[in-house]
Amino acid sequence: MELINDINRLKSFVKDSKLCLLFIQAPDCGLCSTMLNKVEVIAEHFDKLRTARVELLVVPEVAGVFLVATAPTVLVFVNGKEVYRAGTFIDTMKLEQFLTKWNENINCLL
Repeated sequence: MELINDINRLKSFVKDSKLCLLFIQAPDCGLCSTMLNKVEVIAEHFDKLRTARVELLVVPEVAGVFLVATAPTVLVFVNGKEVYRAGTFIDTMKLEQFLTKWNENINCLL
């Protein structure tokens, strides 16, 4: 998962991706580390999914730009539009089901 340390680069990443997942984490957060490992394992199965992660303390603007109030948070975007959000204890089964649907249908989008 790509680490992004600049808000403008992060905005471009989201805007320029057909299907992307953004993982927002806090430093020294055990839950963030655990969920990141689980999300990375899931993300490996989706060939059309681009992934990135960002740390709240390194890029504090991410909280305001993406309306994030907690860490960890997972956001999924399709053509730059947020279509999925999960925070704190992320239901990995729901996330995987959601990504399966979009990964299979992403080529149908204009």
